[in-house]
Amino acid sequence: MPRRFITRLGKKLAEASRRLTIEKFEGLPTPPITLLPQLQLPSLPLILPKYPKEKEKKEEREESTKLREIKEKYEPVDISDIEKEVKGEEAISVRILEKLESINEIHPLISIKMGDREVLMAFANIRWDPESRSIVYYVIEPELTPVETKIFGEVKELLRKKLDIDLTKAETSAAYTYLMNKMEKIIGELGLKLTEEQLLKFRYYVYRDFLGLERIEPLMHDPNIEDISCNGVGMPIFVYHRNPLFGEIRTNVVYADREELDNFVLKLAQKCGKNLTVAEPLLDGSLPDGSRVQATLGSDIARRGSNFTIRKFTERPLIPVDLINFGTANAEIFAYLWLLIENGLSILVAGPTASGKTTFLNCLSLLIRPEAKIVSIEDTPELRLPHPNWVPQVARTVIEMGRYGEVTMFDLLRSAIRQRPDYLIVGEVRGKEAYVMFQAMATGHACLGTIHADSMEAVIERLTTKPIDLPLSILESLDVIVFLTNVRREGRYVRRVGEIDEIVGYDFKRKELIRNVVMRWDAEQDRFIFFKSIILDKIREKMGYSIESLKAELRRRVKVIRWVREKGINDYREFSKIISLYYLNPDEVERMMIEGS
Repeated sequence: MPRRFITRLGKKLAEASRRLTIEKFEGLPTPPITLLPQLQLPSLPLILPKYPKEKEKKEEREESTKLREIKEKYEPVDISDIEKEVKGEEAISVRILEKLESINEIHPLISIKMGDREVLMAFANIRWDPESRSIVYYVIEPELTPVETKIFGEVKELLRKKLDIDLTKAETSAAYTYLMNKMEKIIGELGLKLTEEQLLKFRYYVYRDFLGLERIEPLMHDPNIEDISCNGVGMPIFVYHRNPLFGEIRTNVVYADREELDNFVLKLAQKCGKNLTVAEPLLDGSLPDGSRVQATLGSDIARRGSNFTIRKFTERPLIPVDLINFGTANAEIFAYLWLLIENGLSILVAGPTASGKTTFLNCLSLLIRPEAKIVSIEDTPELRLPHPNWVPQVARTVIEMGRYGEVTMFDLLRSAIRQRPDYLIVGEVRGKEAYVMFQAMATGHACLGTIHADSMEAVIERLTTKPIDLPLSILESLDVIVFLTNVRREGRYVRRVGEIDEIVGYDFKRKELIRNVVMRWDAEQDRFIFFKSIILDKIREKMGYSIESLKAELRRRVKVIRWVREKGINDYREFSKIISLYYLNPDEVERMMIEGS
């Protein structure tokens, strides 16, 4: 019966009852107040839900039953005590602000060859600025006097006019020699008498402005810088430092002139092999060294003028030891993931922007056995692996109409499956290539990748809605998700492994993934807490281990990673050699640790 009809009926009955009472007792003394019997209305089962709390409890019981069934099938391996059982370094807690205020680091950046010697011309000074109460990255370059600035301007202009080769197509050392000879010839023609110091300065600035990236060239030489960002004219350039203690740092490098900044952005486009105009002012390309460039040419859409961001391609990728030193993870986390990777399990690294997903993915890839065939698919070349059987592939985007010549990640991944890889690595899962990736997982291929999501719910949402649009049941093919987080502590952003979830089943009745949290970061104490692992028990059965022997193997790998850290190894090739030796002869690595060699 409709609710509106019932409401009107109730009002009419109440009004009739009131009139009857007034007519009956009109003119008589006021009787004692009595309550009318409550009007009984028909129940509305379709409108008012019955027993919602009981329903919730029933769902909880069903979920507990399903998880209990999985735990009865497997004996979860308790790894919460691994950290306590392996002797670790004593942590020294120092407030972040105290660390920052004491920082004053100097790093060499650019040296210029003069005869048979190398002369340092540019260096970085990272120090605390008490006025702004922040860390500042100072680029220190040779200073030109007003007279030297005028002379160099003339030399530079003549040199630009007399260039008769394309420097972008010449080999760097040959181009450098050509430029220096041309410059010295022009200096002779002008009749200039320069001191050795002045000649060194001119050599440096010719190299910086003709072969390098002008004002930001020193920043490109710092291996610890990940990103370089210019937000517009008169704005200081910011860099993102690998050390999470520094994070985003302001520099003393500024483009004060609009025309100079516009010309530089056009130069970036030229080096990327692209064209920029006011009509098409957006740039998305790669520099010859592999660094990724996003830029906007100054126009009505860039209110502060031209801007750019360069994500540097590093020659020395970070290794697990670096992330341990930064506090992003610990040795136990990498030992656990190492065991999973060795046994061909698939892992997805999830997290928000700038949480270090690709860096963490590269660290995991270094734990793959040396002879394995690896095929990586990226839209930007960022991974660096020492494996001889590694096939790196990069998607090719096309802006022109018709998309002629475009090669997508979906195309590459579909082709990679036919190469029979032991491991498939997808730089970022964000399109229809995810379907191919999860099909590969379902057919036994180990896959590693990243996804932009900060929780299990967000991962499921990304994977099961457009444009990926996977069926939820296929997500059971995935084994583990590592969640990274970027949190603010004492005024600085730090990266942490926030949680590690095991995908242990799929409930077809409830249409839900069953997960097991194996590790969670305690933000209050800034430490990693481990629980029980169901996947490790699957590995134990596969390898024929007892629980104790499996935990002993886990402890040994923790010791190996800590030993590498104690030896100060930070090169990814050297780290990979130790991992390779461990795969071949773990007892030999253990002997080396005991002997300290």
